[in-house]
Amino acid sequence: MTDALIRGWRTRAERAASWAPGADPEPVLEALAMCVALELTGALAAVPGAERDALRKTGQRALLNVGGRDLDEDELEALRMSAAIARDGLRALSGRPLPREEAPRRDARPTLPVSDLRRLIEGELDGFAAGALAMRARRSDVALREVRAMLSLAAGHSQRASGATGRTLSLAAAEAARVLDPAAGRTVGALDDIGAEAVLFEGPVDPDIDRRLAVYAEDAAPLRLVGEGLTTEDVREGYWIGLVADGVETLEAVLHVGDVTHAWTLDLCLASSTGPE
Repeated sequence: MTDALIRGWRTRAERAASWAPGADPEPVLEALAMCVALELTGALAAVPGAERDALRKTGQRALLNVGGRDLDEDELEALRMSAAIARDGLRALSGRPLPREEAPRRDARPTLPVSDLRRLIEGELDGFAAGALAMRARRSDVALREVRAMLSLAAGHSQRASGATGRTLSLAAAEAARVLDPAAGRTVGALDDIGAEAVLFEGPVDPDIDRRLAVYAEDAAPLRLVGEGLTTEDVREGYWIGLVADGVETLEAVLHVGDVTHAWTLDLCLASSTGPE
């Protein structure tokens, strides 16, 4: 899923390689900024060390030349913002950890549009936009979980298509939530034909969030449950867990199991609920 992102970064890195002192540093700054997005998705590790090192050296020189031109106030402010993102990209290239204040915050509400996160992962944003969005995403647990979910699903689709086994997925600053024991929750739905079960967790499971919905399936493909009032928390093979918005009693959801989708109506007020006939 990050192949296009890496290709976009390489195009910008090639332009940055031709930079010389005295020239406009924008191409170098943009390539550096895109490194923040690569770090967020784990794609930076897939870039050969020689390529990373070449941009790092060019970036160090270019950042020393920022601000040496005659610019108006608006241009200077834009340059400062671009340079700030580029410096973070240089940090990522150098392998230095995130600053302490960059730790993700717990927030049950969606903080960034999922469509924007997908565009970032698929390389549809320019370098500065991708870098700025990645810096915002890594400060939010919710955004990080959405990114992990997209990458997990994409990896699962690729494996099923190729028949490959085993998978390594790296996501900067993200830690997987623990798998909840279904015995601690209340079953609210089952799709017997695919061996899937939905379990609602209510009460003091978490000091900040007391309502979660988890899906367990026999299929080893990554799961994703999509519906109004749901926010993905974690995706793994045969497991999905998400946050349920306050006041949601009935869910008209779609369960994605690998490449296959299943419509699923869940009544969270009932002891059990079933899928369509």
